[in-house]
Amino acid sequence: MPPEEEPPPTPPVAPVDAYAVLSYLLGGVILYGGIGWLVDAWLGTRGFVAAGIVLGAAAGVWLVWLRYSRP
Repeated sequence: MPPEEEPPPTPPVAPVDAYAVLSYLLGGVILYGGIGWLVDAWLGTRGFVAAGIVLGAAAGVWLVWLRYSRP
């Protein structure tokens, strides 16, 4: 019976990748949250900042997925 082959080890993730992911996520939240805050200040409402934060988080996750889903 031949010995079982071990799968090749996965390469380690570079710290630069981790910082890039963090910047995508924080950048989306800060940018779209800021735009929502400006719209709220302009219109005198209170809901756009929350929508901007959620939209920014979703956009950040989407950008991370687009950037790192392909090898």
